[in-house]
Amino acid sequence: MEEQVNGVALIPEPVSVEYGNGYFVFTAETMLVSDQASERTAGQLAACIRPATGFDLAMASSAGDNHSVIALAEDKGLTAELGAEGYRLEVTPERIILTAPTQAGLFYAVQTLRQLLPPQIFSDHLVSDVEWRIPCVKITDSPRFAWRGLMLDTGHDYQQVSFIYRFIDLMALHKFNVLHWHITDLGTFPLEITGYPKLQDPATLGTRLCGEPKRGVKPGRYTRDEVREIVRYAAERHITVMPEIDMPGHSTPVLIAYPEFDCPVPHQTWEWERWEYCVGNEKTYGFLQDVLSQVIELFPSQFIHIGADECPKEHWRKCPVCQAKMQAEGLRDEDELQSYFVRRIEQFLNSRGRRLIGWDEILEGGIAPNAAVMAWRVEQGAATIAAQTGHDVVMALTSHLYFDYSEATTPVEKVYEFEPLPAGLTPEQARHILGAQAQLWSDNHPTEAEIDRLVYPRACAVAEVVWSPANARDYSGFSRRLAVHQERLAALGIDFSLAVPT
Repeated sequence: MEEQVNGVALIPEPVSVEYGNGYFVFTAETMLVSDQASERTAGQLAACIRPATGFDLAMASSAGDNHSVIALAEDKGLTAELGAEGYRLEVTPERIILTAPTQAGLFYAVQTLRQLLPPQIFSDHLVSDVEWRIPCVKITDSPRFAWRGLMLDTGHDYQQVSFIYRFIDLMALHKFNVLHWHITDLGTFPLEITGYPKLQDPATLGTRLCGEPKRGVKPGRYTRDEVREIVRYAAERHITVMPEIDMPGHSTPVLIAYPEFDCPVPHQTWEWERWEYCVGNEKTYGFLQDVLSQVIELFPSQFIHIGADECPKEHWRKCPVCQAKMQAEGLRDEDELQSYFVRRIEQFLNSRGRRLIGWDEILEGGIAPNAAVMAWRVEQGAATIAAQTGHDVVMALTSHLYFDYSEATTPVEKVYEFEPLPAGLTPEQARHILGAQAQLWSDNHPTEAEIDRLVYPRACAVAEVVWSPANARDYSGFSRRLAVHQERLAALGIDFSLAVPT
């Protein structure tokens, strides 16, 4: 294979790679040259290579007489050919040229360039006795799908802010562009919401929710300033942070803290029985609109995820307030009551210039007009139904993309074989498949090292599924490249040999 001869092992695999002769040798005298628009991206490249090489590269707007140059330039004229996220990367013995129609594309070119260097470039400390050479190649590349995501769950188990930053860095290396932040769930409501202090009050919530927390990490909260900084950090790496605030189900922490938003029906001592909001109560809508207003202020993402999954509706059937709402609105059953709830939340989000997305249960009882669907239940065929009715879809199926499942259940090869486009869609319908993402649920309380190992190397397979051309998919070639990529991830602290609880 040429990739072995030339030492090139890129993940995700580019659209086109042409191999040349010789190498560009990276030294302390190498100069970074960029146009004004690309200065930040050039600075990101310099910061990436500094720890391992010790090089503090000079930066300039022109190369002058320098014969060892890395040049970055934005060229909007390439948009028609490459789209908004594509790039070109050319390496000759004298210079490296990175061009793209946007800074996102240039950033992805930088991630490819990092992988062309020896794996030791990913070390966080100075590495000696390594020649930092890059094989001569010409790469033209662009992603297959616009939505390339990973989901991190802090709603079952709190994740430290430092770990979220690291999670983002690893996403960036693999050209993911959506961090689905599953903020709230049965275990915790860690997001600071002004006016509702009991949401994070240990005296109110205690340790009753979702068992014991992750080993070695105490429950916590994210301040508004911490959230803003996480969003900013991700945006600098061209990753959109999409928040999920679960409703109407999976809302146990809120209902323990503020039982006035629960249905007025008898509850047993088991706190988890407090599960779904009372959606007949107008005060519930006032609270959720207040929460979502603050979420919108913190997160600029187009989509706001509301969950809307696994809502049993038993309390609604017994609740006089919910039954009165159904009668007043002419709703036939509790499925239509949930649809009524989702439509009201969607109208609110639309009025603020945002779009609603939810798990595929939002199809039940009639989907809200502009909502997008995150398809997770294989047997429901939700992705096909949604796309055929003109709704955008993100593929997140349990069969291939739930990484809390062990690798024995969902091995790398199975993930790599996943095809995001359901069979039988017309070209127009297929355009509603935005892409795919993998989920990491934390209700089994994995440690940070275990999360790393659950996500990688399977996320490498997802990265290729959503970025690279479908007709180039080849697991044997991917496996060879992954063997090299394993060295990069090891330098970043991810140990493939770590045993992870099933």
